Parts: sequence; structure tokens; C-alpha cells
Amino acid sequence: MLRKRRENEPHALLFSQLNEVKAAREWRLIPFGAYSPSLNMAIDEAIFRLMAENKLPATLRLYTWNPPALSIGYFQNTESPLITEYLKKGYPLVRRPTGGLAVLHKDEMSYSMVGTFARDGFPVSKQEAYKKAHESVRKALSDLGFEVNLYQEEKLWYKGDLCSSSWIAYDIILGGKGKIGGSAQRTNGEVLLQHGCISLPEEVNRDCLREKVVENFEKIFQIKLKQQELTDVELSLSKKLVKEKYEKWDWNYKGGRFLFLGRD
Repeated sequence: MLRKRRENEPHALLFSQLNEVKAAREWRLIPFGAYSPSLNMAIDEAIFRLMAENKLPATLRLYTWNPPALSIGYFQNTESPLITEYLKKGYPLVRRPTGGLAVLHKDEMSYSMVGTFARDGFPVSKQEAYKKAHESVRKALSDLGFEVNLYQEEKLWYKGDLCSSSWIAYDIILGGKGKIGGSAQRTNGEVLLQHGCISLPEEVNRDCLREKVVENFEKIFQIKLKQQELTDVELSLSKKLVKEKYEKWDWNYKGGRFLFLGRD
């Protein structure tokens, strides 16, 4: 009997290790919600900060904006004529903690993912994160019957201060319309915050799209998404960031001094 247990010990150990790997590839999925511009950015940053303190697992969040708003990149100058035009139309403005160009969040779905490189099934690089997230969205739209591809050129194609007019590798392109999806990133050591948005085709069923996005994130990242609410710590930090940062005029209007065209 003793000998039999010893012979089986390597198999038991392997089984245990496989279970640990499987459990380690589980991410949180934060329930879909519609939030104010300042709270959306505060939640994303709160998750990012706490992840950098090794207090959270990798996280995916799907959300939208209420009311519709204009978000701008960390380095963008609010004196841009295009930004001024949107402000005159009454859209509230919030500066993102990430780079990139201005985005009008109207008739769209946003997402954010936060994780540590090469841990829990998270990508090993910023470029891989960009590509895999956009491929998940592309496949979701394709499953619903839309002709969607990822932009394959490495060279930046820039025509203005809006994100939709600037194409970089792996942006989401809808046949007959152009770019409908892009993302921005920020790193803190080995931790990445990536968030972006998808301008929704008129015919899309939004509930079905969210389900397909989740399904394809699981397939492409080879993970399991487990729905969980934001923790009390995340909510408390988010409220603090709203009050002290994302609702402050100085942050939103004085933060940028030059235009930045990269992903960071």
C-alpha cells in the first residue's frame, strides 16, 4: 500500500499543479454599468493602482458613459480646435490617465483590462495586449455578422485630433465605415492598464455584443472570467479620485501641454 501511494505521488502532484494553473488563469469580470465620465476614469485608475500593490487579480470591465462625454489623452492640449468644438456642443470633458487622442463616448461600449504582464494569462507585452483585446472585440462583432478586420499597417496613419482619425496597428476597422475601435495604455512597472471603446454599428444588439465580447476574451486569452462586484476598497478609492482628480478643472484642462500620438 505504501509503495502504491509513492508511485502515484508524481501524478497527484501534476494534477495539483494543473489545477493551480487553471485557477491562476481566472480573471474578474466587473458587471456592465453606465457611469459618469469622472467615475469611469476613477474606477479604471483605482483598479490599476490596487493591482500595482498586488491586491487584485487581473480584471476586465465593460461599461458605457452617462452622460455622453469627450475623453482626451493624458498629454492632449484642450486648446485644440476640435476639442473646443465639442465643448461648445455641451459635451463634458475628462482627461484620461492614459495617452492617445480624443474620443467622443456616444453610442459606444468601453472596456478596460488591468493585469500584470505574463501572469494569470495576461499578455506578455503592451502590443500583445492591444492585439488580443482588439481581436476579441473583432471576433465578437464578426460572430454577429459584421465585416470587421484589424488594421495591419505598422505605420501610423494620422489625420486629426480624434482617435477615430488616427489608425495604428490592430485598430478595429468596420467594412464601409472605417475605424470603430481603439485603445490607450499606461504601465506601472509590470502592471498594465488598457482601456478603449467601440463605436457601435447601428444594427448591433448591445446585450448580445457584450456576451460575445466576454466569450471571445475567454477564448483568445485562454482564461475564465468570473463576475464580481467592485470591492469596497476600489469604490472608496474611486470616489476619492473623482473628488480630488477627475472632477478638478486643473486635471482636465491644464494637464496636457503637447499632443502625443503613441499608445502610452
